[in-house]
Amino acid sequence: MGEALEREELRKAVELARLIVREAERGARWPSLALILNRGVYTRKPMRTGKRAGAMPPIVTVIIIVAAVVAAALAAYFIYATTARGVRQVSLTVIGQPTLYARQGGGVELRVTFKNDGTADVDLTGSIISVQTKNKTVVEFANPTPVIRDGSLKLSPGDSVALVYTAEAQLDWFPDGAMATLQTRDGYQTSFAVAKP
Repeated sequence: MGEALEREELRKAVELARLIVREAERGARWPSLALILNRGVYTRKPMRTGKRAGAMPPIVTVIIIVAAVVAAALAAYFIYATTARGVRQVSLTVIGQPTLYARQGGGVELRVTFKNDGTADVDLTGSIISVQTKNKTVVEFANPTPVIRDGSLKLSPGDSVALVYTAEAQLDWFPDGAMATLQTRDGYQTSFAVAKP
């Protein structure tokens, strides 16, 4: 590339010398020769100076570098946060058959056992189970209490708990195999079927 550039410069110099000679033969004086030397050979435009066209000021370069670093940091944080959420998940499974029973004082109770098969803790305090009735309405079972009175409603990974939920309803409102959905205060949901004795 260096040799081609030198050849091009040499060609331009030769052409400029020829132009000067032609102007001199026509009787041109020194001011017009100076004008020729200050103009380009082909287009008669001012000759190029040492300033590079299209070069970026240093501040623009700094801004681009800072923006690239910030974008890389945001992308790394997004990837880390997404991976951390994906690794720590709640996964509740139902053990045995959840069953509806008529209560002696009135109402219905739902007995169900949950196991946390996930990698994050889950708190069943304040959770609600919605059970579908025969006429396609929903009855909410609330107030979960452990069957073993000293049991905790916060399940660590691998823990299980048997709970009793209650609702003001009648047992004959529900079909055998009715669909139920558990919803925790954290927004976790799982669905299962309930049976009647």
